[in-house]
Amino acid sequence: MKIKYCKKCVMPNTKPNMAFTSDICQSCEFHFFKKSKKINWKHRNLEFIKLVKKIKRKKNSAFDALVPVSGGKDSITQVHYLIKSNLRVLALHVDNGFKTSIGEKNLNLIPKMGASLLILKPNLKIHKKLMKIGFLKYGDPDLMSHCLLHAFPIRTAIKFNIPLVLLGENSALEYSGDNSIDAKKMSFEWFNKYAANKGITAKVISKKYNIPISKLQIYELPSKNELKKTEAVFCNYFFKWSGEKNLKIAKKYGFNVLKKNLEGTYRNYVSIDEKINRIHQYLKFLKFGYGRATDHACEDIRNNKITRKQAVKLVKKYDRVKLSSYFYKEFIDSLSIKRKDFYQILSKYKNKEIHKKITQLR
Repeated sequence: MKIKYCKKCVMPNTKPNMAFTSDICQSCEFHFFKKSKKINWKHRNLEFIKLVKKIKRKKNSAFDALVPVSGGKDSITQVHYLIKSNLRVLALHVDNGFKTSIGEKNLNLIPKMGASLLILKPNLKIHKKLMKIGFLKYGDPDLMSHCLLHAFPIRTAIKFNIPLVLLGENSALEYSGDNSIDAKKMSFEWFNKYAANKGITAKVISKKYNIPISKLQIYELPSKNELKKTEAVFCNYFFKWSGEKNLKIAKKYGFNVLKKNLEGTYRNYVSIDEKINRIHQYLKFLKFGYGRATDHACEDIRNNKITRKQAVKLVKKYDRVKLSSYFYKEFIDSLSIKRKDFYQILSKYKNKEIHKKITQLR
């Protein structure tokens, strides 16, 4: 396997769904496309205003819009756009049981913003089983959580007759992915490829691991006919997406950041709401040879905050930091995994061929 790094940023071609045009990665290509003003953001904002007007005409629901929230800067920004549009907002949070204290504080800002907050604590007998399957068999404890976080808000909106679901970013559009899939709305094609990690849906898990599908409905999108009962759209289609811009908006509402950088990166304000994300990101580094610091360095290069040379230093310093017990102890205790077995699984998913070559980053 030959590792190829983008000449603009520091993203390797080992990233899933990543395409290169010559020596430039798809994420950089899209960023430069946005900067070239080929996307008419004024028109996109007007699209959102028209959508809001359409929603406001529907009076047969207690809420106008539903937004899934983690308590992070991005979901607070999504709530901000809805509140500023004078919509009655239901914010929905899924609590897997691994929240940080700062995550709790930031989540509690949402009702103060003017939205109602509904918290789902999934059946932990089932959810822990799914996390364990994801970790042991696929190297991703969040495997089915991604499905839950995208499917359940839509199911809830349909159940309560809420006409709009404002999802966060379309990661395929923002970073890398299939541009033939609708960039604006949630679809089965998008869900099966990105939320369900290339088709590993609840139905697949149900059949393979003998879990009744009736217990996994909240992890599945509703039928195509049901899906038409609400408009589930991506926020970054209507508004230019920027981590720094979203942070500024969130801070206006009192968003809290860490006193120092998060383990595995040099930022202190991303992925700080729950511990399990650090495990997910570390496994990504083991499997594909890049981690959270690479993601952030690439964004900062594209926004002219740092040079590529500076990014290389940051990646080498932070991506390769070992996973500390603060992030995994609660996880392994909760899932009854021995520390020795936990490290054996990490070793199993480490792509040694890739890791021999990540020193090629220059």
